[in-house]
Amino acid sequence: MDEDRFWAIIGATREEAGSDSARVARLLFRRLRVLGPAEVVEFVRWWERARSRLYSWPVTDAAAVLLGPVDEDDEELERIQDWIISYGRETVDRVARDPDCLAGLVADRGSARADSFEEFLAEAHMVVAGSWPPDYDPDGPDDLVGEQTDLGDPEAVRRRFPRLAALREE
Repeated sequence: MDEDRFWAIIGATREEAGSDSARVARLLFRRLRVLGPAEVVEFVRWWERARSRLYSWPVTDAAAVLLGPVDEDDEELERIQDWIISYGRETVDRVARDPDCLAGLVADRGSARADSFEEFLAEAHMVVAGSWPPDYDPDGPDDLVGEQTDLGDPEAVRRRFPRLAALREE
């Protein structure tokens, strides 16, 4: 499982499911079930790498502007990252580069905190491989990277996230 195959699986799944994020999670689970144990392990590792790319203050702050308060030490942040990942490589790249691009997902924001993706990676791995590999470490960075925005300062929010701030003002 290389990175291109990982993203191809996610892209094909999102294409099939459309805007139904819960269906994306179910279809991904089905697709992982037909992979071999080594491929599932690699899929999970690529997913964790994508989460790590999104584990930053700018992305977390952008999510808070779009969705309301986000606890960076909670599983809620992982749910939001998983939701973003489910939209594919281009979305992850755009959001990691410019978190204000989360404005493009406003129509599906109700799915951002859903537990659709919660445990699906672990469940798929357990079904296919039976156990986690001994060297598996799902943890990404210890702390959020990048500069935090003062979300209590409306001007700072408008400067950093103009599209998201406009949505919030509407």
